[in-house]
Amino acid sequence: MRNLLPIVVLMSLLAACGTEAPGAFDSDTDELSSATYSMAQVRADPSLAPDVVVPPGRHVIGHARPSSADLLNPNDLVVHRPNPWADATWLYDANQLGQFLTLTDPAVYPSDKKDATYSRKPGDLFADEGKLVWDNIEQGALGDCYFIASFVSVIFSDQGGALTKNLIVPHKSGTKVVAYDVNFFQANGRKVRIEVDPDLLHDSSDNIYYAQSTKDQPGAEEWAPSLVEKAYASWHKTYKAIGDGGTAADAIFALTGKKTVAALATDADIVTKIESAGKNHKPQVACTWGEHDGVDYTNTGIYADHCYTLRGIRRAGSNVFVLLRNPWGPTTSTTFPSEPPTDGVQDGIFELPLSTFQKLYDDVTIVP
Repeated sequence: MRNLLPIVVLMSLLAACGTEAPGAFDSDTDELSSATYSMAQVRADPSLAPDVVVPPGRHVIGHARPSSADLLNPNDLVVHRPNPWADATWLYDANQLGQFLTLTDPAVYPSDKKDATYSRKPGDLFADEGKLVWDNIEQGALGDCYFIASFVSVIFSDQGGALTKNLIVPHKSGTKVVAYDVNFFQANGRKVRIEVDPDLLHDSSDNIYYAQSTKDQPGAEEWAPSLVEKAYASWHKTYKAIGDGGTAADAIFALTGKKTVAALATDADIVTKIESAGKNHKPQVACTWGEHDGVDYTNTGIYADHCYTLRGIRRAGSNVFVLLRNPWGPTTSTTFPSEPPTDGVQDGIFELPLSTFQKLYDDVTIVP
């Protein structure tokens, strides 16, 4: 008991000062520091953690989502779709935003400095569902499709479970929320807590520039998707560090602490692997061939060097279809549709016949 006394006293003092005890007291969680290495950092420099076995995976260059002018208003997807913020009396309005801490923000991608600036707009962590929802999450003007596709896959597979609930949580001082804590997994398997404020990058029309929610509306933003990406960028110091492409295996590990296995889209047992992962709620991501690998993507609605969330398999008699989602989410772009033009509304959710999938996709990353 003698060794626990300093911790108990410190926690009591923190409570007396109106501040929540930090999560560093969790036995498996560290605060962000120069020694909290991500799997992506160890992949780039194995000397950072010589004992860590990096899961197999291919680096994709990544495609940013088309410009905001090409985005589809999510309210157009379903006729008379209810306003997700109609009864949201709990929104942080302009007068309440000052209660949040002002923390260090990750540097903007260099070429985006003229187009995006940090600002704090009314909103809240979640929209009407009160939690992260997989089809609310969409990629922005950053080449981190591998991360957003993995993020969506984890939330889709978790079905509102512990990972969804604990990925991002309010950080309070007394009764007030002053920031948000995002919980990732380090390469060594321990958790790392990354604190972020609701300052987000916006364009000149006040649209969120990078990852965002399909529920975002002027004066009412759903911050969670943006803040999870912001925390990942903070961990790696800049948005450029995560925005020049990456590896889905590293992103899935950061989000789940689980190592993945890799498979080729043409493997004889690929349907069994995807179908099993889907039924057992395991995150999985499929990535396409590179720009110079000789695959023609013209008019397919599928893009080279791009990662997609895998949702599972649908069977129709002897026909097999692979279920996918483009991390771009909804678009109206005819130049860059978010899915095959023949699949119906451009909501980013679609399916492909197995033969087409195996032609257009290179590999699959799955949590076994």
